[in-house]
Amino acid sequence: MEKRQVISNFSREPIVKAGVAALLALAVVAAAWAGGPPWKSKPFEQWTESDVNKVLHDSPWAKLQYIPAEWKMSPGGSGSEMSREPGGTAPAAEGTGGGAEGMGEQPMGTPDGEAAYYLRWNSSRTVREALIRAAILSGKMKESDAGKYLSAPITDYEVLVVGPDMTPFQHVTADELKARSSLRGQKSKIEVHPTNVNMVRSPDGDRVTAVVFSFPRKTAEGKDVAAAQEKGLHFECKPKGISLATTFDPQKMADAKGPDF
Repeated sequence: MEKRQVISNFSREPIVKAGVAALLALAVVAAAWAGGPPWKSKPFEQWTESDVNKVLHDSPWAKLQYIPAEWKMSPGGSGSEMSREPGGTAPAAEGTGGGAEGMGEQPMGTPDGEAAYYLRWNSSRTVREALIRAAILSGKMKESDAGKYLSAPITDYEVLVVGPDMTPFQHVTADELKARSSLRGQKSKIEVHPTNVNMVRSPDGDRVTAVVFSFPRKTAEGKDVAAAQEKGLHFECKPKGISLATTFDPQKMADAKGPDF
């Protein structure tokens, strides 16, 4: 009996070791998921409202810029006409979110005499997931519909500009913005203008609440705007009286699935 018991214990040892190894592997995966930004640590279906805000406002896909708000200082300035409700939302780009909305577009601590704008790479998978998750959390979309919107083809680069005071965009046309906006690859040295500018308006149609710029990924000659191992994609928008500009880093724009820009 003693001999059999020894043999039995010996035969179980590889199984025990395999079980311990599996548990350790799971622990490593769990630890990896527990830390890091939400776009790398867990699937978007598990994102909280805080995770969504992180993606939309504090990530490689979102840049915050402050500019002098001279229209607030001038007599008869139109700044007072703008909506300044805290927590305003940025509509998703048409075709990228199916009406999903962002959260908390009112930057905290905006200096007096300045206006704040988020410049967001709206066509990325990560941002679209955040917009969809925001709509689900707010009850504006069913979870079962998420796949339908995420599977919609995105053929262009889309950059969204949004802020609590969109006065500079109130009296400018889409064609004017096309001429005054550009996207340039720092490594490729290729610059393109928008093929489309979508002026997103309030439900009553009176106010511009966001602007979405669509840029081609390739030139008419077939050259990529973003070169291989692109170092930066520089966006500029210059409606009359202001200048918005930022550079998105494709090397940092990546989620758990890989490059995402």
